[in-house]
Amino acid sequence: MENNNGNLLKRQHGLFVSICFVVGFIVGTGIFFLPGRVLYEAGGDLRLGVMAWIIGGLMISTCVYMFSIFAGRYEKIHGFVDYSEAIVGKKYGYLAGWFFAVMYQPAGYAIIAWITSGFTATLSGLSSADEVYLPFRFFISAFFMAMAFWMNYLAPKIPVKFNVATTIARMIPLVLMGTVGVVIGLALGDGGAGAAAGYPLQVTPGAGNASLFAAISATAFAFNGWQAALAFNSEVKNSKRNFPIALLFGFLFVIVIYVLYFVGVVIASPDGGRVIMQGGGANFAQGTHNAFVNIFGQGSSNVLIGFMIISGLGILNACCLGMSRAMYSLGRRNLGPMPDRMRQLDPKTNVPNNSMVMAVGISFLWLFVIFANTNWFAGWFGTFRFSLPDFYNFTFFLLLIPIFFCFIVRQKELHWFKRIVAPVIAIVGAGFMYATYWIGSWVHAVVYTGVFLFLAVIGFLLYGKNR
Repeated sequence: MENNNGNLLKRQHGLFVSICFVVGFIVGTGIFFLPGRVLYEAGGDLRLGVMAWIIGGLMISTCVYMFSIFAGRYEKIHGFVDYSEAIVGKKYGYLAGWFFAVMYQPAGYAIIAWITSGFTATLSGLSSADEVYLPFRFFISAFFMAMAFWMNYLAPKIPVKFNVATTIARMIPLVLMGTVGVVIGLALGDGGAGAAAGYPLQVTPGAGNASLFAAISATAFAFNGWQAALAFNSEVKNSKRNFPIALLFGFLFVIVIYVLYFVGVVIASPDGGRVIMQGGGANFAQGTHNAFVNIFGQGSSNVLIGFMIISGLGILNACCLGMSRAMYSLGRRNLGPMPDRMRQLDPKTNVPNNSMVMAVGISFLWLFVIFANTNWFAGWFGTFRFSLPDFYNFTFFLLLIPIFFCFIVRQKELHWFKRIVAPVIAIVGAGFMYATYWIGSWVHAVVYTGVFLFLAVIGFLLYGKNR
C-alpha cells in the first residue's frame, strides 16, 4: 500500500461514540418487523422464537469475538479489508473490500431506505392497496438516500452527532416494550400469556412450521450491521484497545435488548401475536401497532411510527458514513477503479467524497432491484423474490470462513484458545448461519452465489492499478 500521508482519516472517536457506532449500525428498522417473521417461522411458539433470537445472536457473536481479536492486532484502513488482507492475503483483502464497496453497504443503504419509506407511507395514511403506494415508496426512498448523502457530503460533523442521537432515540421504544410491555402484558392476562408459558399459539393454516432453522435465519437481518462499523477502526482513538471493547459490548447489549423486545411485543399483543404472523410476518406494522396501543394507548400509534422513521434515518445515515470508506480503502491500496480519485479526501472536511459518490450511485442500482421485485413491474423476476438482506448476509458468512481458517494456520504465536478454540467455534457459527440459507431455500442460495461470483469477476477485472 502506498504511503499517502496526505489522505489519512483522522482519529476522532472515543469509546462511547464507537459503541454507538456498533449499536447504531445493528439496531435499525429490522427489529420492528422481524418479531412477526420469527414468530411465524417458529410456528407461533414464543419459547422457540426466543431460542431463535438467542441462538442466532450467539452464533454471530462468535464471529464478533474473532473480529475483536483481529481489531486488537491489525489496523490500517477499513477493518474488514485490513483483517482479510493480513490473515489471508492481498487479493482476498481486495475481494473483501470489493464486497463491501459494491454489494454489502450499498445494498444495505437501499434496503434501509425502502423499509423507512414503508413506515413513512403508513404515517401518511397510504396502504399497499393504493395505486400510488409503490411509486410513493420508490421516490421517498430515493429522497431519503439523497438527503443522507448530502448531509454526509456537505456537513460531515453532523452525521456523527446524528448517529449518536438517533441510536439513543431508537432505544426508547425497544426498552419500553421490553420492560413495561412484558410486565403489563402479563398482568393484563389478555396477551400472549399462553405463549409466554411455553404453549404454542393457535395459528392459521400454513402460518409457519415450527422450524428453528428458519427462525434463526430470520434473525440474521436484525443482527446485521456490526460489520459496517469495522470501517471506522482507524478513526477510533486508541483503536486496538477501544474498538474490540466497542464491538463485544455493543453486540451483546443488542442481543439482550432484542430478546426483551420480542417477548414484550408478543405478550403485549391483544391477539397473542396472531396478527404479526399473518402473511409470514409481513403485517409487521399492524402487529407492532396493536402491542403498543394495548399497553400505551391509542395515542402511541403515530409516536411509534415516528420512532421507526427516526430509526430508519439514523441507520441510513450510519450506512452512508460507513460505505463512504469502502472504495476509499481500496484506493489507498492502489486497487480497484480510479484509485487516485477514490483515495482523495476533501481538504476541508477530511471526507472521501469521491468514494461516497460512487457508493451512493451503486446503491441506487440496488434500489431499482428492490423496486423490480414489486408488483409495479409485474414481477420482473417472476415468482422469485431477490432478497437483498439475505443476499449480502449469505455472502458475508461465506467470506468469513477462509479468514478464520487461515488465522488458525498462521497465527502460531497466540494462546491455544485464541488461535484454535475461538476460531473453530466462529467457523461453526458462520457455517451454521450460511447453511441456514441453503436449508431454507437452495434455489435462492444458488442464485445468490451466482450473483456474487459475477460481481466478483467484475471486481477482479478492475483489480490492477489505475484502471
